[in-house]
Amino acid sequence: MQRRRMLSLCIFLMCSTTAAWSADVSILRAEIAKLLPRARGGVGVAIKHFESGTEIVVNGDEKYPMASAYKLPILVELFYQRAAGKLNLDDRIEVAPADLHVGSGSMSQLFDAPGVQLSIRNLINLTMRISDNSAADILLNKVGADNVTARMKSLGLTTIRVDRTTQEMIFDQSGIDYSNFGKLLLPELRDKFAAIDTQTATRANDEFSKAEKDVASPRDMNLLLEKILRGEIVDRATSDEIIEILKDCQTGLSRIRGLLPQDAVVAHKTGTIGGSTNDTGIVYLPYRGEHLLITVFTKDAKATAAERDRGIAEISRYAYDYFIFNPLDKTWPQEPSGSRSSGIHERCEWEMSFTCPEPPRQTKRVRSSGPAMRTPRPFRRFETSRPR
Repeated sequence: MQRRRMLSLCIFLMCSTTAAWSADVSILRAEIAKLLPRARGGVGVAIKHFESGTEIVVNGDEKYPMASAYKLPILVELFYQRAAGKLNLDDRIEVAPADLHVGSGSMSQLFDAPGVQLSIRNLINLTMRISDNSAADILLNKVGADNVTARMKSLGLTTIRVDRTTQEMIFDQSGIDYSNFGKLLLPELRDKFAAIDTQTATRANDEFSKAEKDVASPRDMNLLLEKILRGEIVDRATSDEIIEILKDCQTGLSRIRGLLPQDAVVAHKTGTIGGSTNDTGIVYLPYRGEHLLITVFTKDAKATAAERDRGIAEISRYAYDYFIFNPLDKTWPQEPSGSRSSGIHERCEWEMSFTCPEPPRQTKRVRSSGPAMRTPRPFRRFETSRPR
């Protein structure tokens, strides 16, 4: 059924006139809406074509737990404080055993004794590349949660708020009283989490999703991406610095990135906690130097982690294909000399298969002077006669 629906959408995209589709995204919106029930929970979507302003928003003004996606607003505030002379990225911070927190990342596995100092720059890399919770909490304590929220409000992003460290979030979502146990060191914390009973965890998760802490709307998160892309966060150079950091994200490769061409450039930040599976990022479209801003947030989702990832990937691919096959400037770039085809509507070779394992395997990233690449997956996508 999914294969037939995707096939029908692509045939329609290929045969429709650009002029009609430039003004009407209702079919794209309808296809996205069909995917949302799969999450078996709340889903909010905001998609915007940066250059034209064309936008698709579904439940985009509702508030969702950001989970680790809130590390992007923290990063923004950090760069504002650097611009104000309050900190330097080369400043070193002592990492104490009490700074090693539960959750994602590798600091808690690598540093288990006093005597480690890390620069703010290194802490940023850990926070944004591998979503290290310990590094994020050190940075949040450095800039202040209230300052992050105030900064978002000053930018007009009134739904984005940061209240807790990741450690506090995980405690609240798991049903552990942070005021009583928040100062336990990591080995004791692991024992505490292992002892949580199912009933306590379920009740705590339900309460967690209702609390309006560390939340954002998809629309506001997309607006933050837009401000970054426009060069409005501090200045052009700083905004570009943030984008380059986001391009190095190594988590959630089966979400926005999951079904895109393997050479697609994506600058993004993921987040996951309980029933929330999130991704927010800038997708670079080929050929014309255009961009898509995509934010997909979920809450109280009962679908499996792989199913949620898949939903985000399919939403992103629908949007990607729509704007590839329907350029809003109505002008395709010239074919290279000697090309077998003179236009996308004259010849398009493509194959479909949706037998990709769920989720696609995490792959090793290779550092190079160009965009980060991923090794091929056993999966074929739409292919056109145009060079990528």
